[in-house]
Amino acid sequence: MPPEQPPLIVAVARFRRALAQRDAQALDRIINAYGRIYQRLQDKIDLLVAEIGGQAVTRGQLVRMVRYRELIAQVNEELSAFQGFMRTELGAAGEFGVGQGIRDARQLLSYAVAGDAQIVGAFNVLPRDAIESVLGFLSPEGPLYARLAELAPTTVDAVVNGIVEGVGLGYNPRKIARLIRDDLGSGLTDALRMTRTVQLYSYREANRATYIANSDVVEGWIWHAELGPRTCLSCINMHGTFHALDETLNDHHNGRCAMVPAVRGFDRVVQEGAGKEWFEGLSEAEQRQMMGQSKWDAWREGRFDFSALTGAHDDAVYGQMRIEQSLQAILGQ
Repeated sequence: MPPEQPPLIVAVARFRRALAQRDAQALDRIINAYGRIYQRLQDKIDLLVAEIGGQAVTRGQLVRMVRYRELIAQVNEELSAFQGFMRTELGAAGEFGVGQGIRDARQLLSYAVAGDAQIVGAFNVLPRDAIESVLGFLSPEGPLYARLAELAPTTVDAVVNGIVEGVGLGYNPRKIARLIRDDLGSGLTDALRMTRTVQLYSYREANRATYIANSDVVEGWIWHAELGPRTCLSCINMHGTFHALDETLNDHHNGRCAMVPAVRGFDRVVQEGAGKEWFEGLSEAEQRQMMGQSKWDAWREGRFDFSALTGAHDDAVYGQMRIEQSLQAILGQ
């Protein structure tokens, strides 16, 4: 049987599950709303592909088709309205993340000091408004909502390009309809990623703000990943690393890693290198499955260190984010 986890780590796992449950509810609302958009577009998609039929249609003929213009106009209208819906969802996700992040951080601090009543009683809590004000990506004029404003035009362009390309390549109507559906799906993918990531970043930054407010007790935080076969190798590498309070947990999009408080005078519950140690304890088959054969071969041959698996990506909304490096990026070949 695996060793019993410290109460602090048990709490981290419990909070992660609760956050995922709330996240799933929000994502269900978005998926359902987007599904209704597709249902409303279905008739116009059917009419367009029926008009195209099996004939060879030029791009010029396509863009002059009434059915084509009607479909693109409704796609634009529907997705513009969806952006308004998403503004509400993103705002709610951010607000929830901040509020829950404050509450959970206090509980994590309590576990970290083994429930010492004197220390717990002295914990400081920043006002929620103060935390939200410093999270630039939550501002209505910030980069998050600027990115949201691109959702409709970007998806419309994808649909237009898909139809034009499909017609140009002589695809049959059924395949063109499938292209339209897939290109519309890119908007849903963006919406889900934005919602999940804004909630997670808001939550973690509220954690960190609470730790900063108690910096007389908290000396930093420890990166904690949920180790498993689906965990990215960058997060496994970061698991157990210690960070100062002025560092953000800059996980990748959709990343669910957590910030465990490191309290002065108390043992750290996760040690540096714990992620690498966990990975090395897996069977070779499991390692290959997670790394891929080529990357695993290069690692076993000593061509790169495990730490090289973590790279950086500059994101317009969140700044630098940590991502898993490709083998080509690691070896420079």
